[in-house]
Amino acid sequence: MTGNEAAPWQRFPRGHSSPVDHDPGGVRMTISAASTRPATRAIVGFPAVAMYALLLLAYSVNAMDRMVFPVLLPEVRHEYGFSLDQSGLQSTIFALGMGIVGIPAGIALARFGRKMLVVVGTSIFSVATVLTVFSAGFADMLLWRICSGVGEALQLAAILTVAAGAFPRHRGLAIGAVNMAFATGSVIGPWAATALLEHYGTWHAPMFAFGGLGLLVTLAVALFVPRRFTEATGTQTREPTVGGSPSLLSWNPILLAVITVLFGLADFAYIGLYATYLRDELGFTSGQAGLAIGLSGLAAFASPLGGWLTDRIDPRVCIGSMNALAAASAAALFLGPHDVAWHAAFSFLFGLFASGGTYVALAGLLVKSVRPAIAGHGSGMFITCVYIAAGVSGWVFSQFVSALGWTGAGLLQIAGFFLAGALLALLLRPALFSTTTRSELS
Repeated sequence: MTGNEAAPWQRFPRGHSSPVDHDPGGVRMTISAASTRPATRAIVGFPAVAMYALLLLAYSVNAMDRMVFPVLLPEVRHEYGFSLDQSGLQSTIFALGMGIVGIPAGIALARFGRKMLVVVGTSIFSVATVLTVFSAGFADMLLWRICSGVGEALQLAAILTVAAGAFPRHRGLAIGAVNMAFATGSVIGPWAATALLEHYGTWHAPMFAFGGLGLLVTLAVALFVPRRFTEATGTQTREPTVGGSPSLLSWNPILLAVITVLFGLADFAYIGLYATYLRDELGFTSGQAGLAIGLSGLAAFASPLGGWLTDRIDPRVCIGSMNALAAASAAALFLGPHDVAWHAAFSFLFGLFASGGTYVALAGLLVKSVRPAIAGHGSGMFITCVYIAAGVSGWVFSQFVSALGWTGAGLLQIAGFFLAGALLALLLRPALFSTTTRSELS
């Protein structure tokens, strides 16, 4: 809204009611305090897409390391003598750092701004990636992996909130693009890591490469992405919003948080130790394991489609069906033949329904479950729930492996937790989510 525009309630003549008056459910239109004072016009069109693409590039670099470290884990285990439990914890502990900082990051967005958090977060992540190669042992490597998660939490919370503010009518689609950036990194990462590992003969090489690339991207964001874009809100883009809970302590946010915890425990068990299962249990080569893991990340290129569906269909159907299909794909991975083609195909399908579907839907719906004024809290809650669970998922999975074997652990923690999430999704209340509406305000 510019200074020359009338306030929303002034656009309805005396005797004519506003859209709020016709709200049968009592849901009031959410108009932030900022809408009552002059606002800078938001950046739209191609410039907005280009700036958002640069932010996504920064997240893609993070994704490279997240997918690369598990592939390099056998070399790390050999160099440091880590046990399966220790290596499982190292592969997923970064997520604990993300989870601890998730909600504080959402709150910090309001104080320091989204651009600041993207720059600081990407810098922390990149430096921690480089410092990992200088680890003396288990404890300090664990510290650097946790720090990398702290940096990614700051970055991801800011980017998710930028998506909700700069593209309010297509929040799910914009958030889906975030996960597509992850797909890009997960495809490039294992391939580049394998090439660098074979060329230099050390797992240090890819870690140096990705850490340095992250610092270059950080500089580009600082120079070329203005705060006028990153701090845009739905009010500035003139997209009125109705609905959404005024607090995270409401039915839909809490239920989504529980489903997100189950997702984190299941999906990151796969990300953290599935490559070890293929190499140590089934005898796959590093290249074959990298292919399967890479294809699961490649499937996340469908994330914009998952976001598009999240914007348009009943959330119970959206999350329920995606969770059920991910559970079926996980069961196939652990019950099917020990064949490279089989594992490549079902890894792709698992990534399609888990990363490209459930992850995007949960992130988008947690933001949409609350009012736009606290959208940052919603994205922070998503990060906290998924990544605290993810941080211990590798350790939990290794305990199940010890007790039940690889097949039993996969069916219980990966397939079983996704199925539980599908059943819980049936309890969501679609009418309570926020949505944009084109009225006379547009």
